[in-house]
Formats: sequence, C-alpha cells, structure tokens
Amino acid sequence: MNFSLDANITQNKVLRDTFSVALTKNVIVVGLCISINYINSTLVHTFMKHEIFTGNPRYILFIHMVLNDIIQLTIAGLLHILSYVVFTLNVSFCCVLLMTAIFTTLNTPLNLATMAIERYIAICNPLRHTQICTVRKTYTLIGGIWVLSAIQVLPDLFILLATQPVSFFHSNIFCFRDYLFNSPFMIEKRIVVYIIYLSFVWIIIVFTYLKIMCVAKAVNSDARKARSTIILHGIQLLMCMLTFIGPFLDRLLPYIFPAFVLETRFASYLVIQIMPRFISPMVYGLRDQTFCNYMKRYLLFAMNSTGAPQLLARDTFSTAFAKNFIVVLVWFLLSYINGTVVVTFFRHHIFYEDPRYILFIHMVINDAVQLTVTIALFVVSYTLYTISVSVCCFFILVAVFTTRSTPVNLAGMAIERYIAICHPLHHAQVCTVRRAYILIGVIWFVSVVPDITDLFVTLAIEPLSFFQTTVFCLRPNVFKDPVLLYKRQAFDGIYFSLVFLTLLSTYLRIMCTPRALSTERNSAKRATNIILLHGVQLIMCMLAYVSPSVETVLHIIFPGRILEIRFANYLIVYILPRFLSPIIYGVRDKKFRKYLKRYFVCNRHQVDTKAECKNEDE
Repeated sequence: MNFSLDANITQNKVLRDTFSVALTKNVIVVGLCISINYINSTLVHTFMKHEIFTGNPRYILFIHMVLNDIIQLTIAGLLHILSYVVFTLNVSFCCVLLMTAIFTTLNTPLNLATMAIERYIAICNPLRHTQICTVRKTYTLIGGIWVLSAIQVLPDLFILLATQPVSFFHSNIFCFRDYLFNSPFMIEKRIVVYIIYLSFVWIIIVFTYLKIMCVAKAVNSDARKARSTIILHGIQLLMCMLTFIGPFLDRLLPYIFPAFVLETRFASYLVIQIMPRFISPMVYGLRDQTFCNYMKRYLLFAMNSTGAPQLLARDTFSTAFAKNFIVVLVWFLLSYINGTVVVTFFRHHIFYEDPRYILFIHMVINDAVQLTVTIALFVVSYTLYTISVSVCCFFILVAVFTTRSTPVNLAGMAIERYIAICHPLHHAQVCTVRRAYILIGVIWFVSVVPDITDLFVTLAIEPLSFFQTTVFCLRPNVFKDPVLLYKRQAFDGIYFSLVFLTLLSTYLRIMCTPRALSTERNSAKRATNIILLHGVQLIMCMLAYVSPSVETVLHIIFPGRILEIRFANYLIVYILPRFLSPIIYGVRDKKFRKYLKRYFVCNRHQVDTKAECKNEDE
C-alpha cells in the first residue's frame, strides 16, 4: 500500500513513495497477479472442459478454492493499485471491495477444512464415500461456506450502517479495513471470531491427518498422497493466517526497521496477499496426476506435432512471402543496429576496458546470435518445412543457450551498477576487465549445463536412426522425453526467480542508499532507471516461456486464426525484446551515444568530418 502511519495518537504521518518506486511496486504486483490468475484460469478451463472433474466432489471443492483465490487476488491487487492512483475511494465503493476481499479471505480456511474431511472419508470410509460425498452435497457445502463467512463479516457492515450518517457513505476514505470498520467493538469481535474460526479449522486438519495416518495402511499410496495433501493444506492455512496477523505486523515492523517502513509494508503485502495464492495450483493442479495429465495436454497440444493437426496448416504463397519478408527485413534492421553498436565498442578503447560495456556488448552479441538462429528457423519452416534432426538439435540448443543467458547477463549488469553506486571506492577493485570475462564464462556455464543434458538424454534413449530423420524443428519434436519438460520448467522457475530477486534487491539498495552530492544522486537515478529497464527486458524474456500457453488460449478465442496468432506471437516474443539492448546503452547512455553518433556522422560525411573525427578520437 502507498502509505505508512506512525503510532502517534495526536497525528497521522503519511509517507508516500516516489513515482519510480510506486511504478516498480505496481508492475511487480500486476505481473504477479496476471501470472497467478493465468495459471488459475487455466485450471478452471481444464476443470470445465472435462466431465471427469465436474462430477467429482474433490475437484469441485478444489476449483471453488481456485475461483475464490482469483477473486481475492484481483480485489487485493486492485486495492493496491488504487491506493497509488487515487489514494482515497468513495466509502460505498470501498465497502463493496473490502467485503468481497474479506469474504474470499475467510472462505479459504473453511474450504481447506472441507477438502481435508473429503480426503478423510475417501481413505478411511471408502465404501461410504460415494453416498456421503455427492455433487449436490458438495455445492450445498460451498453455499454453507459462504454463509459462514458472511455471518462473521456482515455484522460489521450493519453496525457501520447504524452508527454512521448517510453522508459518511458519500465521502472519501483510504480503503483500509481498520479505517472503515474502526469501532473498538468490531476489532474485539473480529479477534475473537478469528481465534474460534482458525482453531476450528486447525482441529479438523489435525484430526483428519491423524485419522488417515492411523487408520489407513502404510502401504496404501492413496493414503500417503492424502496425508501429503493435508500437510500442504496445513501449510496453506499457516500462510492464510498471516492475513489475520497482518495488522500486528504492520505495527511491529516499523519499530524494527524504522528506515524501511514502506519497503517492509510492501514485502508484507506480497507475502500475505500474493504468496498464499501460489499454493492452490500446486496442491492439485500440479501434484494430482489425473488433473496434471489433462492440464498438460491442454497446455502443450499446440507444441506437440503428433497431437496438433493445426501445426500442419500452411499459409498461401503470398502470405508466406509477406511474413518472411517482414521477418528478414526486421532482422536486417536489428543486425545493422547491433553491428553498429559492436563496431562502435571495438573502435574505442574506452569501452572495452570498462566492465560495464563489456557485459553490455556481450548481451548485444548474444541477442544477435539468438535473433539470427530463430529467424533462420522461421524461414526454414516455410522453405523446407522439415530438416534433419541433427541440424535441428544444433539450432535449437544454440537458441536455448542464448535465450537463457540473457536473464543471467541482466543480473550481472545490475550487480555491477549496484557496486558502482553503493560501493564506489571498491568498484575499481571488484569490477575489473578480467573478472568481467570470468563472469561471462560463468554466465555461459550456468546457461549451457541445464540444457545440454537434454541432448545427452536424447542420445541415450533415441536410436541412431532418429538423428538421420527429418522433423519440423520444434524443441518438443526433438527432445521428447516428458522428464525433460518438468526439468526445464523447474530450471526456468529457478533462473527467473534468482534474476528477479537480484534485480529487485539491487534496485532497492541503490534507491535507499543516501547521496550527498548531486552528481552521485544523478548517477543513482540513472542506475535505478537502467535496472527498471532490465526488469522490463526480463519480463519480455519471460514471454518465451509462457508463449505456448498464450498461443493455445488465443487459438481457443480465435479458432480460425492460428497462423496469424503464431506469427504475432513470434514477433512479440522473439523479435521485440531484441530492440531493448541497443536502447538501454546504445541510445540512453550519453558516453556511448556520443561515440555512436560520431561513428554515424563519420560514415555519412567522410569528406567533411573524417579528420575531425580522427582528431577527436586521439
């Protein structure tokens, strides 16, 4: 939230973020909300698409929790953004948002308790499970969950309506529960209800876990899965409980970290409101084998050449020519820009003796290679359609290596900026040319090692004749083992999480470091802007990992436009991010821009300015 209140009874001191900090926080919140809601929406679509789930009480309760999380996360994200954009809201509108958020927050623990009871009946009383756990009773139970949540919250609204004049509901207020329902009686009632409510849920979860553990046989795999699921319910319940202790944390953390009030409040918001929403997809969407199989089939059918007939759709000659002309033209343009940047770098010693520009030029060269390989694959898909598996392996691995090294390179550049701004006296000793080249070697090592194993696994499980056949050159068509997909998803999550945390921590440290001189303040401001651009570039790099799923969803929305969707997806995911590297340093950096402009001027006016440029270089 865009505020912090001190504990002074006489006055409230309101702290506000700067524009750049506010923008960063909101980008993070919106990005997380969109990502989680996209996963949850995929779960809902998978559920609705298959009758095997719609007739099962277990999955009905699960999808109710997912829908509940979608509503809760959307409202929480909306309130966070509104706190920055308009700061205060109409009281009536605030009532609607807060009541919805509170309902959905209270629903989650009750839903967890009912899911634990369903697992207990299924394992400990399997013969009676079909009679007790029916679809009709499940929907009745969901209605009971909403009634119980409403009973706890609606009295606050009735008291507010009875104690406040009508004009109060036409006024504006910062939309925070303690501001709106601020009666001491409401707060005391809320604490008592929370204690009773959470104790009841904990008793149910512990009871069902112990009963399953004691009654079911140890060799029963379903019993083991049920125990593991209930343990995850307990973890999710602990995270949900953070919501109820959030107000205490908001009062405690400013005393522990008085210099980072807004930062601690934002971290508290992410942990309390955002992180628990990750658990629901994990418990059933990824751990449940049946649901995972259907969900995987849904997400990957556009990538699977054997199971996706739409992949065989071909463009007309004129359309194919137009698409390839656009792609090749863009490649020439970007290659010219990148080539000019590389030539400018190598023509001037001031750049290739500076670790900052060495890391930058490495990223430009990496982007140029990645762009060339992906466009070559694009053109080949139209001219030859299928190519040898051996050649495809080479192209795919080079594209994967260069794609993965970009985020790691962004992290290295952010760390270099952090050292330059926050530890300027140590910068010359820490950031040397030799260490910059060592860092580049490390970047390639951590980029190559996770994915070179795909080749080794394929060599081990596929016959030699497979590498002499021809395929449509997509990664799933060459590296087909399902284990490789899960391994790839795990590494992608780890890589981007580490890079994101690196960018966030360096940005916050640079932003919070005090500056005495105006020149140092300007350098810090430029560094924070660069890291923000790195964050944008990282988000665009992440599009490569969600593009198959986005392509699938768009194909469902526009069923007759699969070729246009795939082409637009290719331009946005693989071409557009390559524009950012030259812009960040080649255009924004004053030193590099001066030499780059001089280079262009010298090429355009060789007769008039050649000697001048030569003298300036000297």
